[in-house]
Amino acid sequence: MMDSVNSKQPTIAVDFDGVIADYEGWEGEGCLGNHRKDVVEALTQLREEGWRIIIYSCRAAMEIGAYLVANGVPFDEINVNSARATKGPKPSATVYWDDRAVRYSGDALADIKEIRNFRTWNGRK
Repeated sequence: MMDSVNSKQPTIAVDFDGVIADYEGWEGEGCLGNHRKDVVEALTQLREEGWRIIIYSCRAAMEIGAYLVANGVPFDEINVNSARATKGPKPSATVYWDDRAVRYSGDALADIKEIRNFRTWNGRK
């Protein structure tokens, strides 16, 4: 059974490539971009406010764990949220922070144009 404090704690799931680390496209395992200082600062503020921080990625936890520690990125877990476990691969969170997302507006047909023309914040398709 979950602890009632953990179940009410706000949780952010943060994508690794393109949010925490600069990313220009897959270059292979172990090729990790520079950390984004603004993201580290924002996560530090959220941590101070009591947020739980989950890092999620297609990369393995073993590949990015040392990088996160070396670059001072605050986090609780990688690719899982044991405080609010699920039976699927997506960690449970209050909000997901990702560079490759389109938020559902409540009208899927209206979202099609944004989906078809999607670009990340740095212009990658």
